[in-house]
Amino acid sequence: MAADEKLEASLTVRPERGPGSSRRQFVTRAVGVGLSAAAAGPVLAACSSGGDKSKDAVAKDPLAAKGGPKTTPISDVIYPEGYVGPRASKKAVLVKEKVTLRVVVPQNVSVGNWAKNDFTKWYEKTTNVAIKWQVVAGGDDAMTKVNAMIASGDIPDVFMNINFTNAQQLLYGSQGLFVPLNKLIDEYTVETKRIFKDYPDAKNLLTSTDGNIYSMPYVNDCFHCNCGNQRMWIYKPWLDKLGMDMPTTLEEFEAVLKAFKDKDPNGNGKRDEVPLMSSKDDALDTYFMSAFMYNPGEPWLVLNNGKVDVTFNKPQWREGLRYMNKLYKQGLLARQSFTQDGDQLRRVGDHKGDPILGATRTWYWGSFATLNDDDPKARWRDYVAVPVPKGPDGKAYPTWNYYGAVTGGAFVVTKACKNPAVAVQWADGQYELEAIMRAYSGDLDKGWRWAKKGEVGINGKQAVWTTLGTWPPPDGQWWGQLGLGYRSNDYRLGEVADPKNPTFEKPLYEESKQAYYADRVDKSVQLPPLYLDEEQAAQTGELSLTLSNYVKQSLSKFVLGQWNVDDDAAWKNYTSTLERMGTPQYVDINQKAYEAKYK
Repeated sequence: MAADEKLEASLTVRPERGPGSSRRQFVTRAVGVGLSAAAAGPVLAACSSGGDKSKDAVAKDPLAAKGGPKTTPISDVIYPEGYVGPRASKKAVLVKEKVTLRVVVPQNVSVGNWAKNDFTKWYEKTTNVAIKWQVVAGGDDAMTKVNAMIASGDIPDVFMNINFTNAQQLLYGSQGLFVPLNKLIDEYTVETKRIFKDYPDAKNLLTSTDGNIYSMPYVNDCFHCNCGNQRMWIYKPWLDKLGMDMPTTLEEFEAVLKAFKDKDPNGNGKRDEVPLMSSKDDALDTYFMSAFMYNPGEPWLVLNNGKVDVTFNKPQWREGLRYMNKLYKQGLLARQSFTQDGDQLRRVGDHKGDPILGATRTWYWGSFATLNDDDPKARWRDYVAVPVPKGPDGKAYPTWNYYGAVTGGAFVVTKACKNPAVAVQWADGQYELEAIMRAYSGDLDKGWRWAKKGEVGINGKQAVWTTLGTWPPPDGQWWGQLGLGYRSNDYRLGEVADPKNPTFEKPLYEESKQAYYADRVDKSVQLPPLYLDEEQAAQTGELSLTLSNYVKQSLSKFVLGQWNVDDDAAWKNYTSTLERMGTPQYVDINQKAYEAKYK
């Protein structure tokens, strides 16, 4: 099954937003940007001495073949008409004599031992490139270890899945630590140039403000991920039993929750129903504020006619808080939504016996219930997506992530690398279709197979591939969605949709398309990825963290009635505090970064 979310539930990895980005963080957050130029001076100077950092320079690498390895298409694979995405091919080895690269990667349960991993062994045989793996702790601890390595001068050839921010890429690239990849991509790759052709915006998004590309792309064009942070789910059997339609307005949504609370929809004679519940990991503002305004969620940055702005200090935000507080005061919104984690929420969704959860604001079904694809009567199948309700102006503003398909930062080559073109070709080979499938689902004809003629994909077209048995494969047989990938929308929707063995991927696509896609906001209001220079990153680091914490804390206080949202003095104190914390400066820095990149 092609699903990021099942992995998210078990490993808390969310590469559909870019590898390692578990929630929409402040795009300019400099936390973890690492060493300043002064602190990192000695090692950076050593790395960049005599080097040409311009995008027109190509590091010398006599072992790599220009134009990429000889590539022969695999004729057995069937592609639907108009297919855009990775292609299956057999490639010649990258080097005649084995080359070893030192690569730093995060620890991962699914990968297990990187050196002994099944895909690692297959890929080494395919490329003739051996890897000396250096594993660091995953999560937030990874950057701490990386910073220490950089400070000591102990840098590898490649950092993979450490996920450097745009600000870090620009900082370390300008100081000579990271190798510009522009010419290396142009002269040595096959698949990366395919990505740039298939996704015309990709090259520009990856290019920093100094004109250089410092990381290889990671492509995960996940349709349903584009609205995942606002999806609301409702238990359809209760609506049917109560004779109620899917709510389309705020008033109708409130009425449904009241009926769930008061009319015993599970029929057990107890008032045990929980009308609406979420978790601290699934923000409520991304759904409810969208009835009043465009609100993409944290970091709450938007574009208004080319001007950067924030959403959390606007009158519409206050109206959203007022509505959520109204639900809470009536016992329709569970207080635990602001404190409990996903495991606690799933215990409510998995309640033995009669179901008790009416609605929930979560990413997907596995966020609040056990996801058993093998059971056609599993409870999760009865929860359907709720469109964003129309607000006071009769409109709704469903969010859509237009920039989530292509991200950078997952693969950088350092000045320590003696064979940078080989490193880039090693990365490039991971975008080939068979490599993608093996890294994602294990061995061919064991964990997956190519689709047969006539088999239909999720989008109703000829399918390309299908998993065999239960996904994911056992630990140690795949790369746990790490490494690199080119998972286009057509590739993802090219998974066989077998009505006799249904998975959640097809209904997730259909629910997202039906509930949110048609009314999605225009791309012009979404702030694209920015590249902050060192000074800007330093300025926004503390600002972003301070503002984020205050906005989240204030939201819960207003909704739970600890602060009175109807009190003008309380609202004035909230907005004034945001201003004193530096909201105007924060907006101004992002405006300048936006103009430097896109104007």
